[in-house]
Amino acid sequence: VGLQRYISLPRIVAIGTQSSGKSSLIESVVGLDFLPRGGGVVTRRPLELRLVHLNTQEFKGDQAWAVFEKTGDKKYTNFDDVRKEIERQTEEIAGQNKGIVNDPIVLTIYATGAPDLSLVDLPGITRVPIRGSDQVDDIEKLTREMTMHYIKDPRTIILAVLPANQDVSTSDALQLARQVDPQGIRTIGVVTKIDIMDQGTDACRMLRGEDIPLRLGYVGVKMRSQQDITDNKRVKDSLGEERAWFENHRLYGKLPPGLVGTQCLIEKLTQVLFKHIRRFLPEIKKEINEKRRSVQDRLEELGQGIPLEDNGRVQLLWTMITDYCEMFKNTIRGKYDRKLQRYMQNLQGGDSTSMSGGAHVRQIMNDFLVEFLDNAITIELTDDDIDRAIRMHEGDSLPGFPSPDTFEFLALPHLQKISIPAVECVHNVATALDVLSQRMASSVFRRFPKLAEVCLEMTGSIIQEQKDKTRVIVEQQVACTIGYLFTNDPLYLTEHGSMEPMYQEQKKPAPVEEEKKDPTFQEKALQQMKDGYKTSASAVNNMFSQQQQQRGGQRYSGPFVKEIRRRLDSYLAITVRNARDAIPKAIGFYLVRAVQDKLQFELLNTLNNKDKISELLGEPPHIVEERKTLAALLAVLQRASSVLTRDPTLAAIAFEAEDEEPEQPKKTSSGGYPQQRPAVTASPAVSATPTARPVPAPAPAQAAPAAARPAAPASMFPAVPKSGGGGLFDESPPKQKAAFDHKKSSVRRLEG
Repeated sequence: VGLQRYISLPRIVAIGTQSSGKSSLIESVVGLDFLPRGGGVVTRRPLELRLVHLNTQEFKGDQAWAVFEKTGDKKYTNFDDVRKEIERQTEEIAGQNKGIVNDPIVLTIYATGAPDLSLVDLPGITRVPIRGSDQVDDIEKLTREMTMHYIKDPRTIILAVLPANQDVSTSDALQLARQVDPQGIRTIGVVTKIDIMDQGTDACRMLRGEDIPLRLGYVGVKMRSQQDITDNKRVKDSLGEERAWFENHRLYGKLPPGLVGTQCLIEKLTQVLFKHIRRFLPEIKKEINEKRRSVQDRLEELGQGIPLEDNGRVQLLWTMITDYCEMFKNTIRGKYDRKLQRYMQNLQGGDSTSMSGGAHVRQIMNDFLVEFLDNAITIELTDDDIDRAIRMHEGDSLPGFPSPDTFEFLALPHLQKISIPAVECVHNVATALDVLSQRMASSVFRRFPKLAEVCLEMTGSIIQEQKDKTRVIVEQQVACTIGYLFTNDPLYLTEHGSMEPMYQEQKKPAPVEEEKKDPTFQEKALQQMKDGYKTSASAVNNMFSQQQQQRGGQRYSGPFVKEIRRRLDSYLAITVRNARDAIPKAIGFYLVRAVQDKLQFELLNTLNNKDKISELLGEPPHIVEERKTLAALLAVLQRASSVLTRDPTLAAIAFEAEDEEPEQPKKTSSGGYPQQRPAVTASPAVSATPTARPVPAPAPAQAAPAAARPAAPASMFPAVPKSGGGGLFDESPPKQKAAFDHKKSSVRRLEG
């Protein structure tokens, strides 16, 4: 169904150095000759190969065809044309001069002789760029990063291709595999070029995993030589020669079954991939459902396209404007809005909790004049300033009768400090409303930029109009506060409505002195000295005081000045408190509420015009393309979900996998791949059902005849017998193969 384009599915990736035999190995697995061949760098783009096994009951004979993703449904029955198409697509992207590009070619092969597998052939790891080619200087970094990009997915099975004529300890494939799969639970080693090793050397230790053990073990293969390729020898013929070569070899013929041969590799890959799919099927099912819900939500937001009828267009316009206005109001008033949550999920960084709405407006109003609450307003006035103001406003009248103008003169500069913050508060609230409208419009009218532009322009005009009206009202309120001093505050009238509190403070009884004892002679002498000093200081102070009074006139008493200060502080505090209530109320009513009340009516009244509607409801191309892409994605996800639900085999596998806890890989003392288990007595057959665990296998005997060779060394998946009972599901071989092929074909339906 094409699910692999959107969700990572289990697959097999062949990695290794350049010219290690990856492409030849994949041809042997497929059973067809279709890949470009030659010396040096041949694979220059990743090849994602999907093999689909055709049922021999429906398709007679050796039928096979190929389909490229980029060429549509065109079938290639001649695989020489497939090779030419791969070369053409490679040169189209990577050029003709040995360049390497990480842009995969997707190829699907349907064949009666091919297994159900998903393979990826990667360009080999190249250390030094070819002189005069298009290869970059850091070609090794490029090829390594390309390999890591494919194998870091935990759903990917790694096929580490190792040439037998090179030291396994220096293998780049094993090094990269160990980085992403330290426990070795998804790495299979394939030993190639086993037939061209130096005389006197062999790969038995490597195949048995004695040097670098792998949990899934190694498999040795013998592929076609360059002469065979030149002579156009068929892949199937070479597979028969490979089987005979291994059976007749003096060393490899005595190895346990399952360690050599392409057919053994195919069986192992099929079993490992089946186990891998079974393990990750619950995750894949969950990921499909989550992605399906998100795509449906986004498609619901985008709608079904623009209606062709006028009534439908008007209805669409009214619905969007209503959503915009309701979301604007609900955000200011703090109401939970489900539409808002859905719209905001698709904004870049769309977190509805971070939006500026009613909470922001309230914060602006709470901060109005907050700096005047901490300290007394007259803290900068000295007693001399107050005394000077009292005497200045006495004029030529009789001294001792202060004028009320004194209070207004002292209070007016502080009252004028309210005017600027009041106008700034109006401006800040209007700015908050403007920002809120922009965010609402960008989410609701995302499909129609022209409509969003017009609505934002009209919203801004309404906000500006109400802002100007509100500013005039606020300035008038501030003018009333400054121009007319009055209060009905009961606390002020009680404490400062008369001069009585000042006299009560002066008439406070003196503290009761303790009864003094008769002083001693020393105390009398000391007291006489202090009295003499005070008398002298008092005379000097009186002299300077008389001179100052003669220069500056009579000064008012300290209690009187203190009472004037207290009245100023009290009245200014009352004024600030009233302003902090009255100004935000005026802004909230004449600006915030007025914009909410007028917004929907003005928008609908202005835009409800047939000519304007056709112009405004024009979707940009990227919205049309997004809807088309999402619709295709939803169709794929629905088909995949249907396959998982209705296919009895996949449903049973998913049910078993959800109930069974995943097997944990064992740790090793050295931190590398786990060691293989010691050999035990051979068993005639090993059950390989999905729930079976690895069974220890015997070690090879040196002098055992070929007919009585012991079983393979232990690995995560035991070797499959070449013939005889004890098959995959403990059935006879024909029934076993049919059951296993049915499971593989069910899994392949997810990829289409």
